[in-house]
Amino acid sequence: MAVAARNLEASNPSQHLQPRNPPCPGFTPARVNSTRIARSLMRRVNHVLLKWIRCAVCDPAAFGRGQRAWADLRGFAGFLGQRGGWDRTNPGVAHVFGLWADPASYEAFMSGPHDLLARHQAGTFTDIDVQLYETRQTIGHLPEQVTGQQILRVARCEVSPERVTHFTNAQASVWNPGMIRAPGFRGGIFAQREPNEFLVVTQWETADAHDEYRRERVPGLRERAKMIRDMQSIIGHQIALQTTWYVARTT
Repeated sequence: MAVAARNLEASNPSQHLQPRNPPCPGFTPARVNSTRIARSLMRRVNHVLLKWIRCAVCDPAAFGRGQRAWADLRGFAGFLGQRGGWDRTNPGVAHVFGLWADPASYEAFMSGPHDLLARHQAGTFTDIDVQLYETRQTIGHLPEQVTGQQILRVARCEVSPERVTHFTNAQASVWNPGMIRAPGFRGGIFAQREPNEFLVVTQWETADAHDEYRRERVPGLRERAKMIRDMQSIIGHQIALQTTWYVARTT
């Protein structure tokens, strides 16, 4: 899914969206112009792009039907796959994650067929938040390379600027190996948006598998990673994946 983020400006979000209903509890929009960001990234890097979309949904059935229209993404140059589902804490919030090979292919899509696909979900959500991240580390397998999982776990981390190097090194040397060895782990991505803002997206076979990892392994990993010294804040989401929203990568 890549809904019409080009019309969303961070400077004055209310001028573009007037929700018919209040956003879901816990949903704090921080809208961005994703095409503008893609162009900025294109001048600096050539990393795989991770796109995270959150929608406060007012018509879940229609939204789900419209989500299937994004199957047409398959075949578009640079598209690496997409999946998403419903927030388990805030059921009215939908999360969708897409991967693009580079900023140039993403911008080409946004400037081309994006709006034709987006129209299938017009009127089904009251608010939207779109963020682009640069992938930094693959945890096991890229999420789009595996299927059969039920849960997506997302952690948005703001790190103390002076601790960014330690944080990224600990992710590679402590957290990634710890997750890869955990039963039920099905791959993930470590990505970055701002100098000190990071996103960890991981897949799990079941909610029970993730709960066991959190209960049995996270305390020891947290101690080894010295996480408390790094973090300014962390916000987590657990997402129930919808199989009909999955779009395989372009082959």
